[in-house]
Amino acid sequence: MRTPLVIRDLRAAPGTLTRGFLPVGETVAGPVQIPVALCNGAEDGPILCLTAGVHATEYPPIDAVMRVIQSLDPAGMRGAVIAVPVVNLRMFESRSPFVSPLDGLNLNKIAPGSAEGSLSQVLAQVLLTELIGRAAVHIDLHGGDLGEMLLPFAGYALSGRAEQDALGETLARLYSPGLVSLAGSEGLVPPFPDGIAHAASQRGVVSIFAEAGGNGTLEEADVQIHLTGILNVMRHLGMIPGSPVPPAGPRILARERVLVRATRAGLLRLKVRIGDAIAAGQEVAEVCNLFGEVVERVRAPGAGLAGLVWAHKVVHSGDPILRYWVVEPS
Repeated sequence: MRTPLVIRDLRAAPGTLTRGFLPVGETVAGPVQIPVALCNGAEDGPILCLTAGVHATEYPPIDAVMRVIQSLDPAGMRGAVIAVPVVNLRMFESRSPFVSPLDGLNLNKIAPGSAEGSLSQVLAQVLLTELIGRAAVHIDLHGGDLGEMLLPFAGYALSGRAEQDALGETLARLYSPGLVSLAGSEGLVPPFPDGIAHAASQRGVVSIFAEAGGNGTLEEADVQIHLTGILNVMRHLGMIPGSPVPPAGPRILARERVLVRATRAGLLRLKVRIGDAIAAGQEVAEVCNLFGEVVERVRAPGAGLAGLVWAHKVVHSGDPILRYWVVEPS
């Protein structure tokens, strides 16, 4: 942009990139901070915010944002990028899944946060108001957390504003390799109302929720899904040269998610993989007792697409084993 991009003490002049930290609080061990890179293009254009590490054991999105920071050329870019490679540094350093070790809260379930709350609530509030809120478009990058293996997808929370929603759906379709989740007021599919992306959408930011990778892994294919999606978004917005490369596979629209649980305890033998089509009544797993006898054959209540499986192989009664998407062609 032809004017400096300034967030607190961080300042990026036109055509430059700067990096630093935003303090949000402190513990007895030291400050709690958000690492931020500001890449300010030489020409005017939209501001894009990238956030990863809301759940900081989801490594492919973190790596993707790190690579984007390293590859951006501000002199040849329009607009600006606000990039946060790891939102939750305390989770990152302690390798903690799902919830913060500081206050036990899930950062993606407490939006919009509170300036008067605990550290996670303050972090959510700063993220939304001082970083995401500065942007026209936001991508909230995720993957499956520890113990979760999932089917990549991209989603957008419908705001009721036609122009914003049209762009949000377009960007989600350009990001996802196949599955697209458009969340309405029913709360049947993500992004959900207590999440960062949903809160940003309701505040007028076109906020995409994107997932690829899982279970504590860092696979190149998962990183590339995120990188391809980010570059497609930037090209569509005119921030970098070139045209978006639409994903090659068919578009599938999510309508609902269904959770399948075990009712007995024992060793779990899963019989479906991520991305498999599931028929109503199909056996998706069996549970064996300590002597190898099958005590339960778990069947899907309806048809869908296997979207998430849990990595644990020992289950108790009531444990989740599979979540499938109810989908339709799009």
